Amino acid sequence: MAVSVRQMSADDAQAFLEVHRAAVHGIAAHDYPPAVISAWAPLPIGDELIQDVRANRDDESRLVAEIGGQIVGIGSLVAKNAEVRACYVVRTASRKGVGSTLLREIERVATELGLSSLQLDSSITAEPFYAANGYEVRERGEHILGSGVPMACVKMYKTIGS
Repeated sequence: MAVSVRQMSADDAQAFLEVHRAAVHGIAAHDYPPAVISAWAPLPIGDELIQDVRANRDDESRLVAEIGGQIVGIGSLVAKNAEVRACYVVRTASRKGVGSTLLREIERVATELGLSSLQLDSSITAEPFYAANGYEVRERGEHILGSGVPMACVKMYKTIGS
């Protein structure tokens, strides 16, 4: 089936969080200890977190990818930081072009906003995906999660819109 990408609506907030949780717990869990996974994608998803996503305090451009009307991937761009904040796909949709389609759309939005490069903190799990999509390693380091827990990451960048 074809992948379609659209802007996230407020009604998609729970599905957005569910995709994030499914990707972290179902795909990235083999690369990180349980304490990091729990801090990165805490369960259950509560109403307060859903409201936080709807509030969009960082003014993210958020996208959802659908196959057959079901949300199977999410992406977000924080334009003020030229940062790809998220690109996650559920396991059942991985390796089907969903992530690459989302990332291309994030890059298109960034180019429309006048950005010439993007940066991101990749998980160890996602490094090969980003490298295959033209992102280069700047350095290996740590990303501090919202809860204050550090996780190993790969800081990457890409020049776009040329």
